[in-house]
Amino acid sequence: MLGSFTFRLGAVIFLLFLGILGGLRYFSYHQTLTMEMDNVRRVILAHQEGIIHGIDRNGVRYAKYLVEAVTNEPEDRHLILAVKSRTTMAGNLSEWPEDLTGKDGWLTRDLHMENLAKPVHTLLLLHKLRGGHTLLVGYNLLRVEQTKEALAASIIHDIWLSIAAAFLLTFIILYLLSRHLEKVNNAYRQVRAGEIGFRIGEDDSRDQFAKLATNFNEMMEWVASLISTLKDSTSSIAHDLRTPLARIRLRLQQTSQDEKPGSARHRALQECIDDVDHMTEIFNSILRIAKAEDLSLVRHFKPVDLRAMLGDLAEYYEDYLEGENQSIALDMPQEPMSVMGERQLLGQAIANLISNASKYAPGPGTIRLSLSRSETQKGMVEIVVADSGPGIPEEFRDRVKERFFRLDPSRNTPGMGLGLNLAEAVVKLHKGTLVLADNKPGLRCIMILPEFTGEAKEAA
Repeated sequence: MLGSFTFRLGAVIFLLFLGILGGLRYFSYHQTLTMEMDNVRRVILAHQEGIIHGIDRNGVRYAKYLVEAVTNEPEDRHLILAVKSRTTMAGNLSEWPEDLTGKDGWLTRDLHMENLAKPVHTLLLLHKLRGGHTLLVGYNLLRVEQTKEALAASIIHDIWLSIAAAFLLTFIILYLLSRHLEKVNNAYRQVRAGEIGFRIGEDDSRDQFAKLATNFNEMMEWVASLISTLKDSTSSIAHDLRTPLARIRLRLQQTSQDEKPGSARHRALQECIDDVDHMTEIFNSILRIAKAEDLSLVRHFKPVDLRAMLGDLAEYYEDYLEGENQSIALDMPQEPMSVMGERQLLGQAIANLISNASKYAPGPGTIRLSLSRSETQKGMVEIVVADSGPGIPEEFRDRVKERFFRLDPSRNTPGMGLGLNLAEAVVKLHKGTLVLADNKPGLRCIMILPEFTGEAKEAA
């Protein structure tokens, strides 16, 4: 999940939204406190200017009278006014703070007020008057502190709301993005399942997803055209060549009948007939592989009873293997097992594996054909063809599945190098895996296929 692009994008969007909402809340918090402090400063400056104006007109004694008059008013209990001469002080301070001596301008202190029991945090403005007097105008910050605490509590309370809002916005964006991407993923699944003609529905919008759908549809039109051309060419080549080969074989056979059996000419004609048969079998094998690689066959899959099919194959090969001084051992479970597939192709693939085992593990020997449920992959069945021959070195077990590839020791034996390639194509068509493993001695060819059950049928 951590490697998922959707998860990483969702995490980035979530953190981005959360950061934006948190930043807005902090900006609001800071601006509100700044406005409160500005209001306090304006109140302080207004009272200071009023008192200084009165002093300019009526002298310092008027300042003491004005301070006492204002502080006796109960309307604004947060205001602090005090004027100090050399020996006396007037105002609503219980005592003049000693650390304010000789200072001027804006200060903050915890001061004792006459109407409060404990010191309060206060913003002060000191101004030196004529005659050694000092004017102190202040405002306790109780309301500012209360506002600060309320804002902090609100931010903490709104954290969960911000997280929920960021999560909701992230979910909406990812849902819209995933819905468009799922259309493309579904299209790829449909094409992979054999629906070459599947196309993504296009709308009138001109966004990137609409362009993606258009490009996908154009690509599939091109691919479908190539596949159609390839199929037509393959069919034409097969039909055009098999007919001349059949005629050549017939003429060779007729000519060989006029020759004396055992003569050099008769042997040469027979070798030509064998070569024509070999070429015909190559074309037939290529056509079978092309059929196995045709994904459109998936639409025609039906349940295949593996026990019955393997039993028929074992019975068919029993007489043939007996003539090769070999035998076939069948290991079948009691319960039925089925896969969704094409019976003819599956039978051809298993027949190729049995033929290879007989060819490369000459008798006397036993070829074991078994069917079981996979112990390592849930919901899968394993069809195993095992022999006791020389096997295949581990470094070549993937390459032998390639078309026309043959190991050097097997180049002198009859064959075309298409048997395992056909089996690989059939297994892939059935959403399975072909595994080649060591049989100690010999080779184990394991076809791992998805099991078909009644629940799978109902779900389909």
